[in-house]
Amino acid sequence: MKAVRFTIFTAIILALLSLVTPPRETVSQTDGVSPVSVAPPADDTVRILFIGDVMAHMLQLETALISGGNASNPNDYDFSSYFQHIKPLFDSADFVVANMEYPTGVTPFSGYPIFSAPSSLDIEARNSGIDLFLKANNHLVDKGKEGMDSTRTILWREGIAYTGFYHGVEEEYRYNPFMDSIGGISVAIINFTYGLNGFKVPEPYIVNMMDTTQIRGLVGRAIERGAEFIIATPHWGEEYQLTESATQRRWRDSLYRYGVSAIIGTHPHVVQKCEYDTLHATAYSLGNFVSNMSIAYGQIGMVYELRLKRRPDSTIAILPPKVDYWWCARTNKLERNYTVVPIMEYLNKKEEFKEGQYEKMVREWNAIVKEFGIDTTGKRIKYIYD
Repeated sequence: MKAVRFTIFTAIILALLSLVTPPRETVSQTDGVSPVSVAPPADDTVRILFIGDVMAHMLQLETALISGGNASNPNDYDFSSYFQHIKPLFDSADFVVANMEYPTGVTPFSGYPIFSAPSSLDIEARNSGIDLFLKANNHLVDKGKEGMDSTRTILWREGIAYTGFYHGVEEEYRYNPFMDSIGGISVAIINFTYGLNGFKVPEPYIVNMMDTTQIRGLVGRAIERGAEFIIATPHWGEEYQLTESATQRRWRDSLYRYGVSAIIGTHPHVVQKCEYDTLHATAYSLGNFVSNMSIAYGQIGMVYELRLKRRPDSTIAILPPKVDYWWCARTNKLERNYTVVPIMEYLNKKEEFKEGQYEKMVREWNAIVKEFGIDTTGKRIKYIYD
């Protein structure tokens, strides 16, 4: 069960902002909120939940704009439908991570190919239970330095933890990689991207890139700082391909050789396979979580639960990860706004879908089941390694 964590972040945020310093490695999303009673966890398994690409295409923005709202006012957007169905799952996890694939705050807000989303999307994601935003992706620099400044300021202001880009050398050294104690385990998360769509990183910013020297150094830094478990979250691979590339496999081998224990990838906008043994866990691509994409398999996203447990000798065991698949229903296909629902549960709700959306979901889901050897005969999805 997700613990409610408290820091002094809220008390010092204004002072920190005035000094233009970065957020702490741990930024609580509940600072200043009174404690609530939560049920104790059923066991001592640590659950870290990952979702894929949270996008902000133009039709998403137009649909989220409230009736009569001002398109330049971030408070005039309603994204509450995006995470409403998955929030209970977020609440049951110890920590939740998402790839947030857009800059924030530069008006006019815009979709593909140059993204800029209103801050209300970030706030909704934070309020729904996402603990860490992955920002090292190919759309990070879409709006140049203005977009990076705005994104950083908003994330700071809202107390949202993020990783993947840094305002200068000192900030990068101090806060890269992201580290936190999750369920009593010291976890490091190293987020990096293959590229930035041809844009240069504006000074003084630093972005984690898919560079062997840089990433090997970050793994070493995480170990020096006491990480017991290291997760790499690369933005990599070939778009729209269900099969991982040779480059992804080479990087997998290198990351594990450096000392990484789990790899959770994003970027292809479709799901790719998972691998697991007692030493390592790999999800090559989580696919989209929410977007306006209607390409084949682009509406299926993986929800990946990495499960860890401390052994009696204090080493960390990787239990078989839980894998589930969710469907992103576009505007007016299930609800008025975009929403994301668990596929297995909604296979029995054909009457709720519109305009052939159910048939598309079933057709593509059956293809994914066949592609990855998924067992759907029980109450929950069983992946090939279960």
